[in-house]
Amino acid sequence: MTITWISSHNTAAYITLDSQGRIYVSADARRIIKLPDKSGFYLTMGYDLEAQRLIVAKPEDVSADVEPFKFDNRAYCKRAAAILKGAKLDKHAPPIRFYMIGDGEASKQAHLAYPPGTYAFALRD
Repeated sequence: MTITWISSHNTAAYITLDSQGRIYVSADARRIIKLPDKSGFYLTMGYDLEAQRLIVAKPEDVSADVEPFKFDNRAYCKRAAAILKGAKLDKHAPPIRFYMIGDGEASKQAHLAYPPGTYAFALRD
């Protein structure tokens, strides 16, 4: 008999747009991006329509002419509708989950052509 042990800790780095209209950043994604663990933070967010990738960065790391999203101390932001509309993801029913591509900064990965300081998350159905 073979036993496959299952951890209660999810080690996936992801961002979820949930059915309550919130954006959630997982603990592992926060750790990789170097976001605070128990206090609020800001993220600048964009979407690559062609590749269906959510691109995020700390506002101090990238120059973008947009207002950053404000997250509370639980890593939630109540602005998922802005992402759904801006990314033309209205056809998808929440929750929608984007998983981090690679294990860190997108610009340091040869197969991703995004600016320094950004992190890429791929849409998976």
